[in-house]
Amino acid sequence: MSAPLQMTAGDGPAARDSDEAARNLTVRKLLRALWRDKLMLFPLLFLVALSVAAVGAELLAPHDPFDQNLRSRNAPPMASHASETSSFPYLLGADPLGRDLFSRLIYGARVSLAVGLASVLASGTLGILLGLMSGYHRGWLDDVVMRGVDVLMGIPGLLLALFILFLVGTGFWNLVIVFALTRWMIYARVTRGLTLSFREQPFVEGAQTIGCSDSRIIFRHILPNLASPILVLATLEIAIVILAEAGLSFLGMGIQPPAPTWGRMVAEGRDYITSAWWLITFPGLAILLTALSLNLTAAWLRMVSDPVQRWRWFMGRPESRREGDSGTALADSEPQSSRTDMESPEPAHGQAANGDHLLEVIDLRVNFRTPDGLLNAVNGISYTLNRGQTLAILGESGSGKTVSAEAVMGILDSPPAFVTGGTVLFDGIDLLQVSPSRRRRLCGERIAMIFQDPLTALNPAYTVGSQIAGMFQEHRGTSKREATAKAVELMDRVRIPSARERAHDYPHQFSGGMRQRVMIAAAIALDPDLLIADEPTTALDVTVQAQIMELLAELQVETGMGLILITHDLGVVADVADHVAVMYAGKIVETGPIEEIYSSPAHPYTKGLLESAPRVDRKMDSLQQISGAPPNLRFIPSGCPFHPRCAYVVDRCLVEPPPLYEVRHERSASCHRFEDVMHVS
Repeated sequence: MSAPLQMTAGDGPAARDSDEAARNLTVRKLLRALWRDKLMLFPLLFLVALSVAAVGAELLAPHDPFDQNLRSRNAPPMASHASETSSFPYLLGADPLGRDLFSRLIYGARVSLAVGLASVLASGTLGILLGLMSGYHRGWLDDVVMRGVDVLMGIPGLLLALFILFLVGTGFWNLVIVFALTRWMIYARVTRGLTLSFREQPFVEGAQTIGCSDSRIIFRHILPNLASPILVLATLEIAIVILAEAGLSFLGMGIQPPAPTWGRMVAEGRDYITSAWWLITFPGLAILLTALSLNLTAAWLRMVSDPVQRWRWFMGRPESRREGDSGTALADSEPQSSRTDMESPEPAHGQAANGDHLLEVIDLRVNFRTPDGLLNAVNGISYTLNRGQTLAILGESGSGKTVSAEAVMGILDSPPAFVTGGTVLFDGIDLLQVSPSRRRRLCGERIAMIFQDPLTALNPAYTVGSQIAGMFQEHRGTSKREATAKAVELMDRVRIPSARERAHDYPHQFSGGMRQRVMIAAAIALDPDLLIADEPTTALDVTVQAQIMELLAELQVETGMGLILITHDLGVVADVADHVAVMYAGKIVETGPIEEIYSSPAHPYTKGLLESAPRVDRKMDSLQQISGAPPNLRFIPSGCPFHPRCAYVVDRCLVEPPPLYEVRHERSASCHRFEDVMHVS
């Protein structure tokens, strides 16, 4: 029986129309945006008219810009043409050699725009490539590029341009080369800074987990997110280059006569400023209006080129989104099922589920090298996961849960993080020893990861459908049409209403619960053998948390995949997990079947976590809590790391680190007094 859909406040026709308008930027939508801000019509129309005039100068210029008529020297605007070959007046007057000023302005626009566009294309290409490479790879390349930027930025640009032109001579292509060599640093610094920022975003880590190559991550995942600031910067740079070209032409180091340039026209008219004001006024106005229009256009492009701001632009009112900011999701009315009531999944690859170790982590160690010293984030943890099994890794923030998962996936930010020891066996393959390309293939096709914040884990520059479809295009080589169809099927599978329509929406147009469903759809696209879910229910309300956990459990039963669930919320995993590993200060302090640990914890930390959870079946005046705070991982206490917060501490705990004692079969606890803890429990 299909679940009925609830329509939220933003599901009406108006919201759909607004979302449709926000999806892709077309000419019609640009015109609508312009109509909402009529002030932008003037600079854009000016630039369009200027471009048309520059391209069609031969058709629009009333006179030959090189035709001299000394009888019309410094003729005022609208003066009659003294030549017998033409009767068209001098619209803006004539220059000291009797050449038509209006015609020369039109041809001068061609020169200015051509120099500006060619220079920006050359300098932008060079600077963006160097910025992307240095920001993503860092290391020695970053040092070399940025030191070069620092040196060149310390030299006055005009002085450097004059020096180079003095050596190589003037001319169009020499000007382009000069501007490329003196302006690429701007692009490199901006691109490098943005790349460093995006490099740390979860959606880049997500691309790494699905096996994308570095070049694909750089050009398909990072570069599109730089489109808005780069487009704005390039527009501003065109204005700067046009001004610089005019300045060099004014100084006689630009394109040489008789070619008309605005800077040269200003220079030629400066000696007649009192007697023929139009000689300097009209070229100066052309330079001013062009630079001003480009600056205003850059501000407008910043708005319409950014997906989030464009969406708000077309929506008009942010509160009219399809699903509100509160994270309210469409309700799923299918009954929840307990994990214990589910049938055991069929083993993958024809192997028995019992004792079939899909993942085996042995003595894994991860350190962070910081300016203050070495930080032991993961300190020798070991665990196994069988096919079709769910392992919950519990612990407070900073206990090493996420770092251990990132070490398994190979997406640690290195430096400063380094795997300093241990073995990670996935289906018999040591992930720490294989080549990066093979690890990318494994992580893309057989291992997947869901991150705790889907809004930042999903790429904001792409629709959710294209991001899911990218999995099939990257690893299966399917066509775009087929991949999109599979993406819609997956969105249906994770119960996203109106999947076909919503596949064209951007991540910010979904509620928190629906974004997490999109992440799950992308993670299971290639039917992975192992799924790692890092805090998948963070910041979601209780109802949506239950829906997400139920969905993960159902998908696990359907596919037989192993599931590692990282969380600090014991209630979230109570009906889902088979086994639990409790982490504290980078170590696993207790592990075993979930029913046994919940009913009879063997470590004081586990006992404290359970007692601090609110209970609906017990009257409580106040919540219990674990005293103190987790230790600084640079200065882990001697002996048992939990002893400063432990109610069972004895002298032995202060000096002797407890090993993982075998409490029962498949049950271990790192506590010298585990028997006392279990007896009290």
